[in-house]
Amino acid sequence: MGLLSIDLLITLQILPGFFSNCLFLALYDSVILLKHVVLLLSRSKSTRGEWRRMLTSEGLRCVWKSFLLDAYKQVKLGGDAPNSSVVHITRAEVGNGQQNNSKWKRFDGGYGAECHLLDFANPERPLVVNFGSAT
Repeated sequence: MGLLSIDLLITLQILPGFFSNCLFLALYDSVILLKHVVLLLSRSKSTRGEWRRMLTSEGLRCVWKSFLLDAYKQVKLGGDAPNSSVVHITRAEVGNGQQNNSKWKRFDGGYGAECHLLDFANPERPLVVNFGSAT
């Protein structure tokens, strides 16, 4: 099974959800259009507002890209956790004055050991990760 057939399979899985979203956007636009027609027929002064359509090519492109991103994401609910690379900073390294404005330096610039996130996992306790306030 080649890469092209995998892409085709993912596209076929995405199509029903994509078309249901398109149908919903078309239904929404038709309700708004009907509202404008009724207001025009009743000669109401509130019809001067601009009608912003939902079913546009840009909107459809956005919906399609969101479905593709969701289909190609690496993490799936109930699946294996990703084992991302992280930098482990020990208390000794932080206390030695090596922090120097950027204690997360890395990429062969020093400041901590590079390891993987699941290296810190322990079956007897949950893995709690603190990303700090900058994220």
